[in-house]
Amino acid sequence: MNMNARFNLSCALLLCMATAMAQRVDNAEYFWDTDPGAGNANPMIAEDGAYDAAVEAIFLETSNLPGLGAHTLGIRVKDQSTNWGPTFTTVVVIEPPVVTAPEITVTQAEFFWDTDPGAGSGTPMVAFDGDFNSALEAISLETAVLPGDGVHVLHIRAIDVNGAWSVPFRVVVEVWGGAVTFPEIRVTAAEYFVNDDPGAGLGMPMLAVDDDFSSAFEAIKGGGIPAPVTAGVNVLWMRARDVNDAWGPSFGIVVNIDTTIAGTVGIPMQADAGFRLAPNPTTAAQGFSITFDRLVADAIIRVLDAAGRVVMEHRARNERRIELALPDAARGVYHVGIIVDGVPRWERLVVH
Repeated sequence: MNMNARFNLSCALLLCMATAMAQRVDNAEYFWDTDPGAGNANPMIAEDGAYDAAVEAIFLETSNLPGLGAHTLGIRVKDQSTNWGPTFTTVVVIEPPVVTAPEITVTQAEFFWDTDPGAGSGTPMVAFDGDFNSALEAISLETAVLPGDGVHVLHIRAIDVNGAWSVPFRVVVEVWGGAVTFPEIRVTAAEYFVNDDPGAGLGMPMLAVDDDFSSAFEAIKGGGIPAPVTAGVNVLWMRARDVNDAWGPSFGIVVNIDTTIAGTVGIPMQADAGFRLAPNPTTAAQGFSITFDRLVADAIIRVLDAAGRVVMEHRARNERRIELALPDAARGVYHVGIIVDGVPRWERLVVH
């Protein structure tokens, strides 16, 4: 291999700023073994000749390499605000005259119940495609021989191309009557808040896009920003709850909130909803109405506040239009459930 050859590295800079200004990489540099300090290392070049994106493909020259053996390669990037990101490091082995990065593949996987027999002594697992040749593998385990009835801990681990075993992944399963059942994994609720955490379960509720939290992965949507709104840079936090009522960790993103925008934007209804909720936004004094596209024999209207508390419930029979008042309702986003013949549909209602 020519010592003047180049090898490509991909480097991504994630800028968690929801502002109008551009997000891009402005510079990149690298060093071997000893960090000379941000801005003092060897410059790197954008593969397309210009640093004009948030994600850039960059390359470094290998004409001047350190001595033979294992070395630490450090890489970092700078954004358009002259802020240097954290340093990414990787071990590179230099051999005459070759530079190599370690190969990462799974070569074997195993599982065991409850008690660890030691790495390499578990029950072998099979790759779905019949070949352990990737860093990520789909694997299957044989459940023909199960432990005794009751609750057990299933452990799974894999070994890489360098013979290093991973830390075991564990999950609680229940064996019953010759069968094994895994715990149900799905999202049952989601919420968000700005800056200060009100406590798990006390944030602004979010809705599933398909109106049903029934999967382990859910597309979710939120409503208005919780009052009081502070203009400028804030942190928006989101989290979800599983079927066991356990809240996951909060995910935060930096947002720039503009309070100078006048008025509010109406919330469109789905074309196939079968009803119309109006006006939206509304006021507590004005209330709202629900107009169905047909005469409804049995319907329940339930209004929830931001904390998920029921603030109003109304039952209608053989009606097509329902007028509802919201006395003493505070400003904010409410969730209106329209339950017709046992089938719920949820819409957001903004009260200002």
